[in-house]
Amino acid sequence: MKKLPILLFLVTPLFQYAQQYSYKVNLTECKKDRVAVELSCPRLDKDTAYFNFPMTVPGTYAILNYGTYISDFKAFDENQKQLETKKIGANTFKIFPATNIKTITYQVRDSWDSKEKKHKIFEPAGTGFEKGKYFYINNGGLFGFFDNMLLFPFTIEFTKPSDLNGFTSLSCTSKKNNAQIFVAENYHILIDNPILFTSQKDKIIKVANADITVASYYNGNDSAGFYITSKLDSSMQAIEAFVGGTLPISNYNFLNYIVDLRDVGKILLSGNIRLYQYPKIMRKLGNQGFGALEHGTSSSYYLPDFGQNSYSGMVSETAIHEFMHIYTPLSLHSELIGNFNYVNPKMSKHLWLYEGVTEYFSTIIAMQGKLETIENTINHQLKNKIVSSYSYPDSIPFTVMSENVFTKPYLDLYDQVYERGAIMAMLLDFEIMKLTNGEKNLKSVVFELTSLYGKNKSFEEDEIIPMFVKLVHPNLQLFFDNYVVGKTPLDIEGGFKTIGINYQKEKKGIVPSDLLSKENGVIANTGIVINNRIAIKKAEKNNLAGFIIGDKVDRDEVLKCFQKENGDYVAEGDIVKLKVIRKEKEVVLSFPAKFKNGTLKNVFEISKDKTVEQENLFRLWTTGKN
Repeated sequence: MKKLPILLFLVTPLFQYAQQYSYKVNLTECKKDRVAVELSCPRLDKDTAYFNFPMTVPGTYAILNYGTYISDFKAFDENQKQLETKKIGANTFKIFPATNIKTITYQVRDSWDSKEKKHKIFEPAGTGFEKGKYFYINNGGLFGFFDNMLLFPFTIEFTKPSDLNGFTSLSCTSKKNNAQIFVAENYHILIDNPILFTSQKDKIIKVANADITVASYYNGNDSAGFYITSKLDSSMQAIEAFVGGTLPISNYNFLNYIVDLRDVGKILLSGNIRLYQYPKIMRKLGNQGFGALEHGTSSSYYLPDFGQNSYSGMVSETAIHEFMHIYTPLSLHSELIGNFNYVNPKMSKHLWLYEGVTEYFSTIIAMQGKLETIENTINHQLKNKIVSSYSYPDSIPFTVMSENVFTKPYLDLYDQVYERGAIMAMLLDFEIMKLTNGEKNLKSVVFELTSLYGKNKSFEEDEIIPMFVKLVHPNLQLFFDNYVVGKTPLDIEGGFKTIGINYQKEKKGIVPSDLLSKENGVIANTGIVINNRIAIKKAEKNNLAGFIIGDKVDRDEVLKCFQKENGDYVAEGDIVKLKVIRKEKEVVLSFPAKFKNGTLKNVFEISKDKTVEQENLFRLWTTGKN
């Protein structure tokens, strides 16, 4: 990838380096959720030109087809004579004769309001327009490029309402009441920097050497920025402690669009959904993709508020993961990402690194930063991922799934990157610590590799695993051969034993009474979880905890109420307490602990008789310090 600009310099006339894509977008004339785009083209020395929109972009791992949302595409020469154009496939326009092409114009349709089902664009990667209120722009949805001209610079001039401000990590060269101009060194940088135009106030967090901007649009009221920032503060401080102070960026933008769904949340958590209410629920929730998408120096969020500012908790849950992508893949990526092919993309084999390692880091950052206890990290965050990991086949190597992720059956296995991929990264961390006697861990190796490569230097697809082995120990190759490239089931039990934690997939013994079971006279809406809370749908009067219909309970707390701080169970008959939300107020239920014989699944026990080596590695894992 690094050689490409040099080759272009050798074969491209020097005058083209002064050329650029000059785009204009008028946000004040948005009609029917469509905006008009005009491009003053760079000079083309060819009879036929191909103008493209991305089939997909880095970080999404799905076909998007942005060109589907482009209409009224026209090209003109310097005399304003319209040239002939023809659409080829979903994303490419053929223009001829192109020698004297001067301008291109077209309309862009809002992807959020689309009825498209086959290749629906995931909302955090899409576009949302509402005149005078907000414009949520992923630049692949608005701006295209000519074949073999990805590395030309871009200037984007937005005409906008005076009360809307554009937030992005792109460089802003001019900002006036009714206009903002942004520039990008090339198309890769343009695509990597979404823009949110909003009238709502931004918030800034200072973290180490970086300014973190929080910009939001909430279609309910103007409170989103405050609540999100209050949640992000502690997450950012935990990241600062994890990385050791200095970040490889100077600025970062959290761009949030929040959907007011408090009326739906009230229905979902009522514990008693009426038949006539289902159409409303489906109308408001159907075909919407809530979530987040990472970029190099920003991340975009499309989240629901089901009540009590639930979106702020959702942001904090995903923010560490999205932010840590500044290391993988921003600063550590293969040539297939560094020189991404937007028209006919080829996917990298290394989702275990880009997503698995990043998700694992987000988990231990929360633990080491004391946002989560050690016990809660093990018995809930990691346990949930382990349980999910068992549902994915070992017969398909992780690298094979990764490089074929656009097609079935691999597409259906993608979500394992956050579950099985994170557990794989954890076991890799344990193995690195064991092989180096705690002198290195996964974090130190990843940071060492990011310093060797960095944002502007890609590794070859088959190069990164040998580099890990070289920096750690020859025996690390066996781990990759077995679990990353191979089909060997993950040795979760053996991995945890390295740091003095005993893990059993199944164990016969005494188990707590299931408070949320028919056996106990309770039926809960277990398929509906908001803010980790589920609602009680039915409850007999003699149920153990004393639930009534409509109570909202944290599903994790249901199990934890039977445990002491060290994880051991209380004694039979001991009075335990459980907090619930009843009629919008918090109340505490007190009841005697009840146990029965049964099978415990995915049981963890922190050994009280660790060896010196286990104790040292346990401390390194839980605190980040030797």
